[in-house]
Parts: sequence; C-alpha cells; structure tokens
Amino acid sequence: MIHQFRDKNQIAKRKRLIKNIILLMTFLLLALLGVYTYFSGAIHFLGRPFWKAKTTVVNNIGAIGYVVRTKTSVYKENENLLKENTDLKTSMIDYQVLKNENIALKESLGRIQPNTDMILSNILTKPAYSPYDTIIIDVGKDNNIVVGDQVYSNVITPIGEVSAVYDNTSLVVLYSNPGKTTEAIISNNNTSVELVGRGGGNFEMTIPIDLPFEKGALVLLPNLQSEVVAIMQDVISSPNDPVKKVLLSSPINVQSLKWVFVKRN
Repeated sequence: MIHQFRDKNQIAKRKRLIKNIILLMTFLLLALLGVYTYFSGAIHFLGRPFWKAKTTVVNNIGAIGYVVRTKTSVYKENENLLKENTDLKTSMIDYQVLKNENIALKESLGRIQPNTDMILSNILTKPAYSPYDTIIIDVGKDNNIVVGDQVYSNVITPIGEVSAVYDNTSLVVLYSNPGKTTEAIISNNNTSVELVGRGGGNFEMTIPIDLPFEKGALVLLPNLQSEVVAIMQDVISSPNDPVKKVLLSSPINVQSLKWVFVKRN
C-alpha cells in the first residue's frame, strides 16, 4: 500500500512538471510569433490601475519624506536668517556710530587754526581705570609730545596738560585733578581767579564777597583765544566772611570722550 501511494505522488509530480514545461514552451513560442503585441492594449488597460496605485504610493512616501526634510531645513534656515538679521542690525549700529564719530571729528578738525600744531590722539584709559582725574593717550615721544603740552577735547575746550611722556603714550592730568591749581579769568568781569581741582570734573575758587556771582558764567584760560575751562554752578558764602567760595564744573564730560587733541608747544 505504501509503495502504491509513493508511486502515485511521483506520477503526479511528473505530470505537473510536464504541464509547466509545455506552458513555458507555449508562452515562448507565442512571444516569438509576436502574438502578445495584439493584446498590448488589454495588458496596459488591466495593468494601469496597479501601476497608478504604485505611483501614488511612491509619490506619497516621497512627499512625506519631503515634508519632514522641509520642516527641519526650514527651522535651520530660519535660525540662519535670524542670525543674519542680527548681524545686519549690529552692522548698521556700528555704521551709525562710525558715521556720527566721523562727522564730529570733521567738525573738530575744521576748528583747528591753520598755524596751530595739533595732533589727534585716542584715549587709552579714562579716570575710572587710571589715577584720579588723569587719562592716558596713545601718542608720546614718537609724535614729539612734551611735558606741558595742552590737551583739548574738541580743539577749542582745554581739559588738561601732559604731565609725563613715554615712547608712544602720555599721561595727561586734567585741570580738575584734586589740588591742581589753574590760573583763569571770569568772562563777564575779566577778574583773574585761581581754579582748584576737586576731582570728578569739578572745581572751586575763592572770590571777594562783593564780586557778583552769576550761575552759568564762563571761566576761561588766560589765552588770546576764549577757551572755556569751567562753568559756575553754585556759591557758598557767609555775611561775615570777606570772601565766598564758588563751585564750578568742567564743560566736558571726559567719560564720553573717545579722542583728544594735543597742542604741541
């Protein structure tokens, strides 16, 4: 019985093999004869829905990938644009600062008298980082600077004198340096006075009790040109004293300066 069952299985397998061989040969024969060209329209008609579905699926998958990539790229691009925008704003601020400085510098240079020997200098340190009411500038022996040269904030306003000179820097003592005395003249009555520095751009002076005090009056250096060194702000007096003390301030805030002019002797 077992042998008969095996024989039947082998016979069935041989029949399927022969059948498949016959179908394959028939398919090849028909292909060689060009029979399938007559049915290409039908084949395309039947295959079109499947091909279209495949294309749609592939396109959708590609679109999803594109959307994902786009979100990432857009976020990065947005960051880059924000950074570029910040850089542009900073550049515009720097440009405006340089423009304003250029205008101010040209205005100052335009005030220099033709026969005046002045040199422009950058301020390296200000009173907050140098000894009280002194500044350090970036010109020295290399530019023929000597002790006693006057220093101006804007060509016409004196603020101090060079007190020490080095190879390429100089120390400038401001007129408002504590204890420093400066000969001056009150502009509205031509009275000679002695200014005494109090530090921080402030001065004091002593005048006769009967000499009128006028807030805002200018005090000048005794030069040929009118050079304002201080402005009257307040007065301290007592009826029994023969003199009164006047408090003054510098017309220039040194902390706001970037450069100065040195008048070489």
